[in-house]
Amino acid sequence: MDWKDFLNSADLLLKDLSSQGNKAFNNNLNLKLDTYYFIFDCIDPKILSVSEDLPKVLGYQSEDFTIHLFFNSIHPEDKDIFMRHEQEALNFCLKLPLGKQKNYKIVHDYRLKKKDGTYIRVLQQTVAYEINESCVLKTIIQHTDISTIKTSGESELHFIDLVGNESVYKVQVSYLNTNLQHIQFTKREKDILKLLDKAWTSEKIAEKLFISVHTVRTHRKNLLKKIGCDNTIELLKLVKSLNVL
Repeated sequence: MDWKDFLNSADLLLKDLSSQGNKAFNNNLNLKLDTYYFIFDCIDPKILSVSEDLPKVLGYQSEDFTIHLFFNSIHPEDKDIFMRHEQEALNFCLKLPLGKQKNYKIVHDYRLKKKDGTYIRVLQQTVAYEINESCVLKTIIQHTDISTIKTSGESELHFIDLVGNESVYKVQVSYLNTNLQHIQFTKREKDILKLLDKAWTSEKIAEKLFISVHTVRTHRKNLLKKIGCDNTIELLKLVKSLNVL
């Protein structure tokens, strides 16, 4: 496949996405969103080639657009959810038979910094581009500037089926900060967390563990502070994300 055919096939992805809306409205609106494409090497993580539209969207020249520059351009507040979306997408794809991985595109959005220092919100669409008998070798990634059509700050993740089967929209992932993954819990804290997950009261936990109610309440207070939560429900959700329970 030459570069022209490659770009034509990639453009079909954008048309497919827009076709999910009101086709008559889209045709009359004649909406033109700024878009560029690049090929990502999954085996030796790097950007292999970039379409000529990159300078128009981000201001960078194609030869300057490395994986290091790309990741450092993601808004600091969006890096955590970007990584979680990518991990969730990887988990989803690994559950698919290899031959079906080209049937889905991974779609999510986040903020990306331009060369002039301003941020835009991009819609990222990713599909498997080259597959061998054991894994995906390369993906094609499309970035579209959706700043003018999405004002919500909430990033969303979708798995969109390209062959008419079942798509998955607004995939739910944990927004837990990755720094929390390094937190260590004592055996006593884990015991208390497990009993809290059973909706036990502090008094009942104290009786079960042969400690005072004051000690249980102190542990609960310290756990909330350690994780950065305001209540027990949020605490339990986050520790489950960490596979503590």
